[in-house]
Amino acid sequence: MSSHSEGLKSETRAASFFKRRGYRVVAQNYRVSSGEIDLIVSKGDWLVFVEVKMRRGSFAGSPLEAVSPRKVQRVSAAAAAYLAKQGLSAQSCRFDIVTFGPDKGLFGRLKIRHYENAYETTGHFFV
Repeated sequence: MSSHSEGLKSETRAASFFKRRGYRVVAQNYRVSSGEIDLIVSKGDWLVFVEVKMRRGSFAGSPLEAVSPRKVQRVSAAAAAYLAKQGLSAQSCRFDIVTFGPDKGLFGRLKIRHYENAYETTGHFFV
């Protein structure tokens, strides 16, 4: 399976993860010239921009390490474009990261981790 198709599969799994927790999926693979957002979900007053990362092994680093400052800038720019297009403010928005990584001892199964409010648009990480 190609890395692109594995990425899409991970994004679909992340969307299911959020749905099971009462979120509504607003958009998946939202793209503008300035960047891309893997998932946009909402719950209550919150609009959440989600970056999804998957790693099968540790040879390329952890999935969380794959969210670079450049990636944060591109997601933030895409989020700003989305908010402007929808006529919304950033007052009740946050940036989450969902990772899929190997769960040792469970026959190579991928473990999901959700980092809520993981960073600010400035690129400052909270996790």
